[in-house]
Amino acid sequence: MVQICRADDGQFPEVTWHGLLDLRYQHSDAAPGELEHGLGKLRAGGERDRWRVNEAAATLQVRLDWDWMVNATVKYADRQSAPLDLTEAYLAYRPVGTAGWRLAGRLGMFFPPISLENTGTAWSSPYTLSSSTINAWVGEELRAFGGELRMDYQTEAGDKLGVFGAGLANNDTAGLTLAWRGWSLHDFESTLTGRLRLPDGIRIPALFPKQANASQTFVEVDGRPGFYAGIAAERPQRYTLRALYYDNNADPAALSAGQYGWHTRFWSLGAKAELPWETTLISQALTGRTSMGELLGDLRAVDVGFWSASWLLSRPLGDGRFSVRYERFGSDERDYLPQERNGEHGQAWTVNYNLTFAQHHQLNVEFSRIFSARPARQERGEAVYQEDTLWQVGYRLFF
Repeated sequence: MVQICRADDGQFPEVTWHGLLDLRYQHSDAAPGELEHGLGKLRAGGERDRWRVNEAAATLQVRLDWDWMVNATVKYADRQSAPLDLTEAYLAYRPVGTAGWRLAGRLGMFFPPISLENTGTAWSSPYTLSSSTINAWVGEELRAFGGELRMDYQTEAGDKLGVFGAGLANNDTAGLTLAWRGWSLHDFESTLTGRLRLPDGIRIPALFPKQANASQTFVEVDGRPGFYAGIAAERPQRYTLRALYYDNNADPAALSAGQYGWHTRFWSLGAKAELPWETTLISQALTGRTSMGELLGDLRAVDVGFWSASWLLSRPLGDGRFSVRYERFGSDERDYLPQERNGEHGQAWTVNYNLTFAQHHQLNVEFSRIFSARPARQERGEAVYQEDTLWQVGYRLFF
């Protein structure tokens, strides 16, 4: 972390910044992914080797006084819509306090409090290079553009119990990728002006000619605000529990500049526990539905139920950290377009070993294997069942 000016004896503002440089070697044996406009489970597929600058990000923090702070993260990522763009930018109210009741809040653009893995610099994970399918979707399609309030009660021993909620906008297209591309495994986070290319060869232009060929990730289509609300409990160095309900309240029949509203709502549950032998367990689950299009009887043109669950175990090993994650995912549909198939099911394994040296440098070796079945692949002349494999070596510099 670089400190530009210091708040000595209450002199504000205090300005600090820190960042991440992430370089990768990747070897994949996989079906075409999002970057190839395909239905593979990786962001980039094919049978090939790649060397690339995966990400370069910097977070600026300006502490205005003891309670108020401005936070903004800007990043470059490989094949991002704009070369340099924002992933988060918000004003936070976090009063200093110990025991008793405490009110906190933030206003701006920020990640909803779902992930228990992505807690590092620029929403990176200290455990793996690839995010879980749940967190990959959160990074790709979910942000809160609005305000969040949180009320916590903290005991003298440090235990906390809290409730939180937010009003949000600009998330009306969330759910599109789960319906038309399905779950995926990657570590890409969309930015303020981000766009995600739709898959080719699955009849989207024929069935929805007004749909643009790319989803504008963070856009307001219908002028209706959404919300999320949840509860959390924490005992320091022992466990964290979190439950959240999210509803973007989008109008499924709304259409603006080639972007449909997708009414997406879901439950998210997460738990993190510190076990014996310095072992950390993180489990997340998410289940919900997304729907789009005009009503025909009681059905929509697209109506997809989705779910995913993951379990990660991590512990120190030698001078580094070893982590293994297993996850299952799936989706089903109940709409009036049988020729447009959006169901799928699958599972994935990820194994990672990372070594941090000289405080700011980290070397990762990671293997991921994803097994999935998606009938829509037949429209592209591909097999319904596929196995995608990815080897990665990553060097991260934290500063």
